[in-house]
Amino acid sequence: MSSFELMINKVLSLVFAVVLIPLSVLTHGIDLLSEGERTDSAKTNVVGIGAYFRSQGITSDGETLYFSSKTTLIRTESDAKTLINANYFAIPDELKELGIAHIGGLSYYNGKIYAGLEDSKVWDYPIVGVYDAQTLELVEYYIMDAEKITRGLPWVCVDSETGYLYCTDHSKNPTKLLVYDTADGMKPVKEVDLSESPYAIQGAEVLDGVIYAATNDDTQAVYIIYPENGKVLKAFDRNLTSGSEGEGMTFIEKDGQTVLVAMDMGPIFVNAFVREYIFA
Repeated sequence: MSSFELMINKVLSLVFAVVLIPLSVLTHGIDLLSEGERTDSAKTNVVGIGAYFRSQGITSDGETLYFSSKTTLIRTESDAKTLINANYFAIPDELKELGIAHIGGLSYYNGKIYAGLEDSKVWDYPIVGVYDAQTLELVEYYIMDAEKITRGLPWVCVDSETGYLYCTDHSKNPTKLLVYDTADGMKPVKEVDLSESPYAIQGAEVLDGVIYAATNDDTQAVYIIYPENGKVLKAFDRNLTSGSEGEGMTFIEKDGQTVLVAMDMGPIFVNAFVREYIFA
């Protein structure tokens, strides 16, 4: 992004900040007054068009954050607001011709962003898109087996230790964890039966060999999945405001602690919260 573009972005950000103050106050108020026990330690509220660009997936390279919307990728500073760069047309024409119209959950690995791409409501082409983490441009993609991945690919995550990519066989009620090798052309490694089906996984990351998956179930819970045996446990409930939509999650290091960062869209869909959960 050029210095001129950065200047324009800063000016527009300032204008929007002033204009959107009432909307920010309103959405904060709705969140504060809603029922449900919350455990988030901090939250950032993004309102207006900024919420759209933070409406699907989130991942981190350890210093900065990456967000997806249905068709865009952006990179921000760790504050989740300060824009570094963006790709507002992250689905190229080649994939649009296959019907791809949705970018889902993200995962950073080895200088690349791995993303679940979908031909929503059709489910013929579950695709793993691989984007350069600096330019946010698509560098390669893999068309996955639609007979195994039966209702799209709303999320993927990659284990930084093994290079294995994980996803599930069904977007709403998964029964199997599917494992692929990113170092070998996304070759299938194994399938693991799940002990239970976390409903509507929206995004996941691997921490110390264990998968943490954020869902949009009744309590927008985060689950733990053990990839060696498929055991599933609930980590905690997010208990978002009724009508909100739980989205993706990632991990960051902050003040010497591991922090789980999860997103959600507010109930009137004009704002997105980026919430932090202290993770011992």
